[in-house]
Amino acid sequence: MRTLSNEDVANLITVPECINIIEKLFDNLDVTHMPPKVYMDVPNGDFRSMPAVVNQTAGIKWAGIQFDNNGKCQIFAKVLINDIPTGKLLAILDGEELTAIRTAAVTGVATRYLAKRGSKIATFVGCGTQTPKQIEGVLHVRNIDELRLFDLDHNRSTALAKQFEDIVQVKVFDDLAASLKDSDIVTTLTPSRRGFLHNDMLMPGCLVNAIGADAAGKQELNISVLSHAGMIVYDEWEQCSHSGEIQYLSEADRRATLFSLGEIVSHARWDYTNDDRLMTVIFDATGLAIEDVATARYIVEKLMLS
Repeated sequence: MRTLSNEDVANLITVPECINIIEKLFDNLDVTHMPPKVYMDVPNGDFRSMPAVVNQTAGIKWAGIQFDNNGKCQIFAKVLINDIPTGKLLAILDGEELTAIRTAAVTGVATRYLAKRGSKIATFVGCGTQTPKQIEGVLHVRNIDELRLFDLDHNRSTALAKQFEDIVQVKVFDDLAASLKDSDIVTTLTPSRRGFLHNDMLMPGCLVNAIGADAAGKQELNISVLSHAGMIVYDEWEQCSHSGEIQYLSEADRRATLFSLGEIVSHARWDYTNDDRLMTVIFDATGLAIEDVATARYIVEKLMLS
């Protein structure tokens, strides 16, 4: 049985590697099984139990989400995986780095299949601990010319900008609406409980990766964004309908076509990346246990081969 730290995980897998894992995962969802997350609310956060089966691997992530007095999110997590044929516990992995990498990889996959091919401007709203990996994911699948950063804490935005200024042109914004103007790809990563992103802020045809809403009551997109979208893609229906942005979407408000990410990936002949596209596309992500299990198994197998 292996025990892997966050540092071990970071040394064994990159975001581009994980994008390939996640893409294959969503192309083969028939070999997975995943009960719903179990949430236990506590003051200033929650604890989550996330079990899943992927191929011959069973696993579970136990995660605690806490917000400090400044509203900063802290994640504490462990991932355990077992080999199904033998029942053997293969590894216990620190889950913070793994979560950041696999979440960024999911954004990368969604962006690969849903963002316009000629996308050049990418805005990230929320510059917390997971955002650097999210930027890596988007930069890997699109040739971005301009990276824009917005956070209520200006110091976070400027600190993050320094990490990427040698790779791409980076601009830090104090005004949310200004950061979104003409942006092809918008990725939101905040703990917000109100919909702060409005439809009139968005360029027609853009992709919105809505990553922050992953529990009941959390919300980043105003209903105007949801009701004007041409297409909404969700990672998993049951979770998103209770915990994602679409928990706020009523049938009366809906005009969008709904697809799962698995449908998009497994039917790659569908092309939603036309540069002339005028409809806004939303990717609603809540974070899935199958992503943790598939990524953890890859890491452990790679370690065993090294």
